[in-house]
Amino acid sequence: MSEPSGGRSGRDDQFVELLTGIQQQLTRYIRTLVPNRADAEEVLQETNLFLWRHAEEYQSGTNFAAWASKAAYYHVLTFRKRQARDRLRFSDVLIDQLSRTAAPLCESVSQEVEAFELCMAKLPLEDRELLELRYQPDATVQAVAAKVGKSSKAVYHALSRIRMWLLECMQRAISRRSD
Repeated sequence: MSEPSGGRSGRDDQFVELLTGIQQQLTRYIRTLVPNRADAEEVLQETNLFLWRHAEEYQSGTNFAAWASKAAYYHVLTFRKRQARDRLRFSDVLIDQLSRTAAPLCESVSQEVEAFELCMAKLPLEDRELLELRYQPDATVQAVAAKVGKSSKAVYHALSRIRMWLLECMQRAISRRSD
């Protein structure tokens, strides 16, 4: 990784920003290859530690997510070797196929999550609050309507309008990003 004018501290800050920026994507990728959540978290921590210890090997300006995913892949293989005594385990061929399929899917999901968060931030506060109320555990449209003092029909209509706007906003954001 080329050293910015801020020296080691600036390089560390840049690396931490890159690493934290892909944590969700890396987690999804590893969870695709390691079905058990606790095991996947262990592999993620090992991968993060490896990436941090080898930060100077990352070439600034290259695809950080691809570099980190490749490291995660090798950590999954190492984990699998340690777990070889287990009766139920995926074949190495399947893990390789899942790895090649999972990486682009995880990146796509990351783009969708980013677009969703961007669009949610653009919503008026009243619309965000209505969505938050509706998607609370066990919430119903009727309960939300009673809480906001509107009819169920009005809440249904508002939620439909908000969802449609979110969908269109996300599609625009993803389209702009892929251009």
